[in-house]
Amino acid sequence: MKLSGFFFILAVCAVRCRFASLMVTESVYQVHYLNAPLQKHFKHPQYPINFHVQSSSNETVCGQLEVVNALMRMNSKWLSGTISNRLQIITNSAYSSYYNLFLADNYQSIIMVLESLTYLQYDSSGRCMLVLDIVYSARSLQQVFNLLWRLRIVNVVLIVRESAADTNRYVTYSYSPYRHGKCEDIEPILVDRYLDGHWNELSKWFPDHMKNFHGCSLKAGTFDAKPYSMPLGKDIKTGRTGMEAVIVQNLAEWLNFSIEYSTPSGKVKWGMIRAANSTGLVGMIQRGEVEFGFGSLGINVHRNKFMKMGRPSIASQLNVAIPPDRPYTWLEKLYHPFTVDAWLCIMLGYVAFAGVTVLVFDSKFITTVEHFRNPVYNLWELLMGGPSGTFRRSSIRLFITGFVLNALVIRTMYQSALFERLQATTRLGTKLNTFQHINDAKLAYYMYITTSLYYQDNPLLKGRIRILYDESKDWDEIMYDISQHKLNGVFAIPLDCIEYYVKNNGKRGIVYVGKQTGINYNLALYYPKTSPLTKPFDRMISRYQAAGLLYTWKERFRDTRYWNGAKRHPEPASLQWQHVSGAFYLWALLLGLSLVALFGEVAMYDRTE
Repeated sequence: MKLSGFFFILAVCAVRCRFASLMVTESVYQVHYLNAPLQKHFKHPQYPINFHVQSSSNETVCGQLEVVNALMRMNSKWLSGTISNRLQIITNSAYSSYYNLFLADNYQSIIMVLESLTYLQYDSSGRCMLVLDIVYSARSLQQVFNLLWRLRIVNVVLIVRESAADTNRYVTYSYSPYRHGKCEDIEPILVDRYLDGHWNELSKWFPDHMKNFHGCSLKAGTFDAKPYSMPLGKDIKTGRTGMEAVIVQNLAEWLNFSIEYSTPSGKVKWGMIRAANSTGLVGMIQRGEVEFGFGSLGINVHRNKFMKMGRPSIASQLNVAIPPDRPYTWLEKLYHPFTVDAWLCIMLGYVAFAGVTVLVFDSKFITTVEHFRNPVYNLWELLMGGPSGTFRRSSIRLFITGFVLNALVIRTMYQSALFERLQATTRLGTKLNTFQHINDAKLAYYMYITTSLYYQDNPLLKGRIRILYDESKDWDEIMYDISQHKLNGVFAIPLDCIEYYVKNNGKRGIVYVGKQTGINYNLALYYPKTSPLTKPFDRMISRYQAAGLLYTWKERFRDTRYWNGAKRHPEPASLQWQHVSGAFYLWALLLGLSLVALFGEVAMYDRTE
């Protein structure tokens, strides 16, 4: 707030004080004990300072406003501010204040102010200064600091008078929630004294309390979310592994804290975030049951409204796992080497060859000395070979023509194309690359209710989403069912989960990813709104990103060799029964027909005898 605004506030204050003479004592005007720390710790970065005045009488409030006004005039070149609670002219309810300066005349006033604060009115990563115009009291000070820790206001100093006799001597107290051997043991710590017109240890007022947690334990909320967070053993306390678990473990090692894992109860994992009564992991974070949470928590507007989001750590996609093309049947393996057009051309070639044979040997239009008993038998002999008499010139030409057609076109080309089909249990790839392709195939979209929030506005998915309410089911099994066409649909899930499934189960049952169905999906650690952990954690995650470590850690849990066509064993695979069964079925069928023809000929021969 500009200087003119404060003059207007003073005018209003004068009216409320019934135009009393504001003869403020000299001690009130001596604000140098506040000006020095203000310039040292509240100037950079340059944000507005929120001044909050609280007192039991209007006269004292006017004196406090005079102090604020004096500070504004002394620092008018850089200082802008807001004032809250006493006057309705300007408020800071629209944003969280990074700098807060509270002035109160007694302990009860400052406790009343702190109890009324919400996370919307302060930034727990910012700096706060409490100024009490009262003598030091150990019991009251302990009560104030307990309340500050409950609000997670850590970067704070409290200024009180050292004694009632000397009004120009002040002392500054603070607290540190993470000390060696005293984790979350809140007690006032003497920081500095104001003697002879200056502070002795001004540079030590706001140390980085989150630089070293001194082995203290932090509660982390998570659940089994492959490949982001997975247990190393049956007991969750034995440790975890995964893309995000590795990040958290490196944070713990660098910042020197231990991790106590906690998981949501029941079958709900992510949970639904609301203003109240949230469920699952997000409910644990919102209520402060854990100090941060991770496990495939993507960034969205609902979570950001009721929780504090950390710096995005993993950039991924929300995509759909789609099945491969349906497996070839034994009959398809026999006719798929040629297309319908090719088969039509072959059949026309056979018909033309048969027509020429009949025309040459069994018609009245061409005279030849060669005659066979039956046109079909003639064709069989010329194409497949068989017992016959002496051949003349005309039959040799037809034999050569039939050999070229049958041996070159049918045998060579068909067998070379058939070899690939015999080994392929499924078709390599899929055609379900867009939402429209999936809709044309009449497949449903299976997803969890939290995932559906990302797709609910897509008109192409309207009426096709199927919610999976049981979040405890292993989604690897869901993708396996899709790969085997047991589930008539596709599965919406983060791309990393699909890649991890392919790495471990690609040989058992492959799934693919739609090429034009992806949505940007950034993962981050989430914290309660009042958490002060975001600043140190984000700083380290930024360093991991700059060093390329996040990509390296991510590569441990993905493998796309099955998609790229690479194989674990480069030598050719041996043909198995499911590969060649069709040929044997055809052979058995023709053998059966041959036996029927044989017994038919025997029966007919016996009758003629």
